Amino acid sequence: MKKSIFLVVILLVSTVTLFAQEEDQPLYILLEFMSVSDEMNDNYWEVEEFWSKIHQQRIADNNILGWDLWAMNPAGTEQGSQYFTVTLFSSMAAMFEGIPGDKFEGYLQSAYPDLSEDERNEMMTKTVKSRDMAHQVFCKEINTTSGDFNMELGTVVVMDIMKQEHDSYEKVENEIFKPWHQQLVDNGQKGAWGLLRVILPAGSEAAGSHITYSMYKDYSQLANHWESNGGEMDMTTSLAVQKGLKTRDMRGVEMARLVMQIR
Repeated sequence: MKKSIFLVVILLVSTVTLFAQEEDQPLYILLEFMSVSDEMNDNYWEVEEFWSKIHQQRIADNNILGWDLWAMNPAGTEQGSQYFTVTLFSSMAAMFEGIPGDKFEGYLQSAYPDLSEDERNEMMTKTVKSRDMAHQVFCKEINTTSGDFNMELGTVVVMDIMKQEHDSYEKVENEIFKPWHQQLVDNGQKGAWGLLRVILPAGSEAAGSHITYSMYKDYSQLANHWESNGGEMDMTTSLAVQKGLKTRDMRGVEMARLVMQIR
C-alpha cells in the first residue's frame, strides 16, 4: 500500500528525555511528508542542511522545541514519500502558526549573516524544486512509555496507523496496550512506545485518527524483536487485548530511520 494512502500521522516521542519536555507538559508535532525524486536526492539533502541552521535559530528563540529529518524505508519512487520532517512545539497555537511572518528574516540573518541576496534566492528556489511537500499533519502526544531511551541518529521508528472505531480506543491503548509495551521496553526489546492523536486532517475521509509508534535503537534491535515471540501475555491480558483490538482499525504500518536532528 502506498505511503500516500495513510500519511495522516506518525510519530516520534519516547519518554520525556527525548524532547526535553517537562512531565505533563503537552507536546505538539507537525509532520511534513516529502516526495523526492532520485535525481533530486542530493539537492534535497543540501536544502535540509541549509534549513537546519534556521531551525536552530527557532529553537534558540523558543519558537520550536526541535526538528528532525527521517528517511522512510522502503522508499521507492512509486511508494509515496521518501522523507518526512518533524517539528516539535510546546503549544497548539505555535504549531498552527509555524514560523511567525515577522521573524523569518531575523532567523535567516542569524543563521547566515554573510549570505548574499543571490545566494539566498538560489537556496529558496532549490528548496521548492528539490521536493514536493505532499502532506502536512498536526498531532498531539497522548502517552508514552517511561525509560531512559535516547533518540540518536540511526534510531528506527515503526508506526501503526489507526482509525478509531469506538470512543474507548485511547483508554484501551493507555490501560491495556501500554503496560505490555512498557514490559518490552524494560526487557530491552524496544526503546520506547507511544500514542499520538491526529488533530488535522480529520473526519471520515482521513486515513487515520491516531498512531502508535515503537522506537528501536537500530535495525538489529528491531529485527530481533520481530523475530522473537513479541513478549509474553497472561490470559487476562490476552483476552483484554482481543477485545481492545475491536476499538480500532489498523490502516497500515510504516518504518523510518532518523538521519538528521536539531535540538
